[in-house]
Amino acid sequence: MIVAISGIITLVGLWCVLRKYFTTSATIITLLLLVFGTNFFVIIFYQGEVQAGMLLALMLLVAWMTQRWHEKPGWPEAIIAGLAIGLQVFIKPAGSAAIFLFLFWGAYNKATFKIKWKIFRDHPAQVLTIVGLFFGSIYFRMAYPQFPGGTLFCDYVPHTTALYPIAPWLWQVLFSIKNGWLIYTPVVLASVPGFYILGERNKPLFYAAFIYSLMFLLLLASSPGVTAPDNFSQARMTEILAVLIIPVGYFTSWVLEGEWLRKTAFFLLFAMLISLNLFQTWQFRVKILNPWFTSTEYYKAVFLKTHPDKTTRSLQDFDNIDMSTYLANEGDFAVTTKMFFDFENGPHDCDSHIQNVFAFSGTKALRLDPNMQTTPGGNIKSSMLPSSYPLGLRLSAMVYTETGFKNANADLIISLKHKGQCYRYHSCALQELNLVQGKWNSVKLDYVIPRAFDQDDEVVSSIWYHGDKALFVDDLKLELFEPKD
Repeated sequence: MIVAISGIITLVGLWCVLRKYFTTSATIITLLLLVFGTNFFVIIFYQGEVQAGMLLALMLLVAWMTQRWHEKPGWPEAIIAGLAIGLQVFIKPAGSAAIFLFLFWGAYNKATFKIKWKIFRDHPAQVLTIVGLFFGSIYFRMAYPQFPGGTLFCDYVPHTTALYPIAPWLWQVLFSIKNGWLIYTPVVLASVPGFYILGERNKPLFYAAFIYSLMFLLLLASSPGVTAPDNFSQARMTEILAVLIIPVGYFTSWVLEGEWLRKTAFFLLFAMLISLNLFQTWQFRVKILNPWFTSTEYYKAVFLKTHPDKTTRSLQDFDNIDMSTYLANEGDFAVTTKMFFDFENGPHDCDSHIQNVFAFSGTKALRLDPNMQTTPGGNIKSSMLPSSYPLGLRLSAMVYTETGFKNANADLIISLKHKGQCYRYHSCALQELNLVQGKWNSVKLDYVIPRAFDQDDEVVSSIWYHGDKALFVDDLKLELFEPKD
């Protein structure tokens, strides 16, 4: 809710900025392109990305306060601009680009740089405040690289090195089939001719906007966080929209100034790009597109498709992750139970640990303790599995403990075993789940069997208990998910 409210406030702020340069009609169309033709809606209103929403609002503040300060320098504008720039730097390295918007605003040749230098000399304390907050944020972030943690500051926490040289991940940022910005936010391509028009009509603004956009893109592509397909449509690019919306607005104005043929052609193009963006957003929401799974072949196969078939699904990339998101659409699979124990009648090799004090269904359940640490019967020969792909496995059970799950050290485990050695090991620790002591809790682990595996391999699944108290297990089940034809 907070992110959605900040998104609405951001739209109001963008309206105020755009109206300084464009007519009402051009402003409305530009904002419609932003909302429906970019990742703005899905990130701000659907996913509620805290970091993306915060940074977009901060960058809008930088642009607005920078504009106001150059019109009439004042302490409120200087302090707000400095704090907004500093916070962006503190949240992620690419935020450093914001300082370039302030430094190059209104300057594009020798004469305008002299004018800008005179403004700086006339208000040295305000300029030093802005620059000081910028460098202060860099120092504080370097001095305390792990403070604070959490979603908002996640661009720093996972990495000991914040930046890498020469933008090595530029291609992934822009064109990755998993979450490339230009693949899933195609309307921003209008900024390319928009920058040309901006350069002809408003040179004082062109250089600041262009240099900021270029530096932000290069800095972002120098941060390893962009390589993880954890955000649809490259959410880390969101704040650049606060500046990039201006060249898009200039391009929109140019279209509106033309004859009916120009207007018709480009409004048809806008409609196509918006439709593509909305359709791909819908595909993402219904899990047809998933940044973790999407491969180039799969993207081509589902392009403008509403439902992937069995053959199409086999083109997805499942090499390094589990299938929990993919298996959400369970109706797309034929589900077969490969193992089920309610422990009412065995298995007999566990008779000494089947008790009737606690049970979820029926009267009996299995007791795991230091003398019996794994559940039985969860092994399947790979040669016994269907030849179709992808195949999913789900290990599920009901679990109970009297002593609390933080002390019940147990893991759900699925892996492949090749010549006695386990590989592609996947597990889920019970103590990391939100389970309730003294009640039966449902737990599950999803797994994908990789495309290339040895027919002599064995799928191994179990609940492994390595605590010193008792854990009770009931309705232990292993299910196979096979795509429907």
